[in-house]
Amino acid sequence: MEICGPAENVVLHAGEFLFQEGDEAHALYVVKKGVLRVVSGSTVYETVRAGGIVGEMAIIDERTRSASVIAGTYCELIEIDVAEFLSLVATTPSFALTVMRVMARRLRTMDQRYGRNLPHSPAD
Repeated sequence: MEICGPAENVVLHAGEFLFQEGDEAHALYVVKKGVLRVVSGSTVYETVRAGGIVGEMAIIDERTRSASVIAGTYCELIEIDVAEFLSLVATTPSFALTVMRVMARRLRTMDQRYGRNLPHSPAD
């Protein structure tokens, strides 16, 4: 993914939290290297690898983090703050579509996992 402005690089070591459930959100993160786990309590919701995105939900709906993210291995991430996110959405429609696809996939996974199959629209 090509970032159009200066982006912060974040390094985490195995066992370090990127953020915790309930934290305020100021950025989303693109995984350059390593493995992250999205967790709540003792439940692992997802394992995210290089090329994946975490933290998108809270900056889109301007709420606190809904889960914690912890490094499973050494990780290198690109931090995209709210201003950079808005710039990317405005100038790069494919970036916006990528984020929407990530959120849709995660929602479908959670629906399947917990047996809450929502009705599908004719567009599905």
